[in-house]
Amino acid sequence: MYLLHALVVLVACMDRTLGRAIAARDPTPAASTTYPIPSVLTPARATSPQFSQSPLMHSTYTVASRADYGKMVDPSNNYTLFRDGGGSCAIANRTLWFFCDTLAYRTSDGKYMGAASNSISLATNFSEPNVLKDASCTPATGIRPAMPWTSVEATVAGSPTNRYALWSYTNCVPTGDNTAVHFWIVTKFNSGSSTRTYGNTMAQYSLDPTTNQFTVTRDTQVTFAPPTYTYGSFANVVVNGVAYLYGLDTKYSKNDAHLAKAPVNTIADLSTWQYYNASSGTWSSTMPVPTARQQSAAVIRNSIPFSTGTVFFSEYHNAFLLVFLDNWADSKFRVLSAPSPVGPWTTNNLVIWAMTPGPGGYDYGGVAHPIYYTNDAQAGKSLMLHYSYQNTSTTYTVASQLTFA
Repeated sequence: MYLLHALVVLVACMDRTLGRAIAARDPTPAASTTYPIPSVLTPARATSPQFSQSPLMHSTYTVASRADYGKMVDPSNNYTLFRDGGGSCAIANRTLWFFCDTLAYRTSDGKYMGAASNSISLATNFSEPNVLKDASCTPATGIRPAMPWTSVEATVAGSPTNRYALWSYTNCVPTGDNTAVHFWIVTKFNSGSSTRTYGNTMAQYSLDPTTNQFTVTRDTQVTFAPPTYTYGSFANVVVNGVAYLYGLDTKYSKNDAHLAKAPVNTIADLSTWQYYNASSGTWSSTMPVPTARQQSAAVIRNSIPFSTGTVFFSEYHNAFLLVFLDNWADSKFRVLSAPSPVGPWTTNNLVIWAMTPGPGGYDYGGVAHPIYYTNDAQAGKSLMLHYSYQNTSTTYTVASQLTFA
């Protein structure tokens, strides 16, 4: 029963608008956990996005080659893991990976060992993006989530039909050498028949590079509740110490992306945030709480709905790119571009990769990871992409490399 329910959830995980009810900010006390992670260093060249006034380069987005690496897996783990979603995080010269619902089976005999709402792994190197080192859901750690439960969430953490889920479909925001924040969607399943999305939660990461102790803290159960835009859960980019955080309007339109910004060194303090209104071209310290679709205020107003995306600066293209999957379930990576994080963004939705979906349905949860290919090449020319592949009875994440012409 639990396995069937979990597999259904894996397919549903890509729909970021599962919730229909409007939730108020939950007063649940902070949640925090600390645990050891493997020491696997993957230092990468840091980039400081600087758009120049020279023309957009390589604007056709022609793809010269693509390399498929296959399932993202830890070959040394005695458990076989199936999972979806997720994003990466560069912190303390390590590249961490976070995934959504994770099912564990004993590799030796295929016995089902349990499931977790999310899991964490580390990249082992940049040349083999599918080879990971699992930091949770192993025989040594047990089957446990990487994100801490609040007290309310913990009361149903072991229930097969009534449970909370913490999912992420974006990369983290580095805030220092050893710190970062990451936004996770908070959803509750009730008796396996209905769902409610409470909004997103801001998880704060800290990694001690000496002891390899990884700490995750959530100040509140919900940071941005609908109809407020879930800033940071769709995409983010850091420019000159300022984080630009994109959130979809999931209540009134999945075609609109709204924008907030905050200094990375005070990002956990919401009083330092500002919110952009594209219709006036101004920033305000007052967070908008929409009662209807506010299309004119959105920084991106697209002709097709968004599902998952990544914003980053591409030196190769001399532009900020949004690489995304739409919500049409057509298994296509697309791209938009802009001269700055606030735009103006194109709306031509150029297809850069039409994937072949798995036999179980469409591919989903696609995210780009430009950190992988910035060491020896101009940033943005090559991209590591990962997505959720649906087989006939399982779902797992797949790594690919795309290189522009």
